[in-house]
Amino acid sequence: MSVHKPAIQMQDVRLRRGGSWLLKGIDWRVELGEQWALLGPNGAGKSTLLTLAAATTHPTSGTVELLGERMGRTDVRRLRERIGEVDSLLDRKLDNSYDVSTIVLTGATGTRIPLWERYDEQVKDRAAMLLDLFGCADLATHPLGICSQGERQRVLLARALMSEPRLLLLDEPAAALDLPAREALVAALEALAASDSELTTVMATHHLEELPRSTTHALLLHGGELVASGPAEQTLTSEALSRCFAIPIEVTRRDGRWLAHAPAGWRRG
Repeated sequence: MSVHKPAIQMQDVRLRRGGSWLLKGIDWRVELGEQWALLGPNGAGKSTLLTLAAATTHPTSGTVELLGERMGRTDVRRLRERIGEVDSLLDRKLDNSYDVSTIVLTGATGTRIPLWERYDEQVKDRAAMLLDLFGCADLATHPLGICSQGERQRVLLARALMSEPRLLLLDEPAAALDLPAREALVAALEALAASDSELTTVMATHHLEELPRSTTHALLLHGGELVASGPAEQTLTSEALSRCFAIPIEVTRRDGRWLAHAPAGWRRG
């Protein structure tokens, strides 16, 4: 009989860098197939928490288990093959002269240059399927360098899924996107959730408006500490968001999407 393992399990996790504690006493459990939002102001610890979830950083104390493997007791290189990432750092490292199809194919080998001998027809078919899923099929032969920022983000999303990861981490994927590009990205994330019910995602953002309707859970951070965590409907509340961002916030929901704003007349003191 198989024992169910969560996608992410953190217990009393603390992370110190230099003389500062970046994370303090984090307890977090993410079940397979859940779609999490990770919210907080600048410096809250969102990106740091994602590095732990990506198996690229070890905690100073506490335990981290990812996809059933405990950090410190497993081969992290093999573990990282099961985790997909989309972040601005990777975007800057990619070769803009490669066409979009080639960029996506490199996700199958986790490399920045193509390893053509390892891309059989099945791999190429998956790349084409993912580009179609995210509305980028017509960009396949275009150099990455001429794509808009919104198109690039969807291409990076397709690339991150080439290795069929069970955990997908997105660090502010809508940053610097205009409204049409943001909405195209949100639609792509909703399509992804509908197409693969077993994929677990964690998306870090500052803005509720960037969250797809498929979001199931949320974790709120402030100053490296947990403010709230749990089902989205119970966590993305005016009271919890006000504590998280340290200003009065009113949260509403319309057509399955969340909206947040400060009340009329509010001014920072």
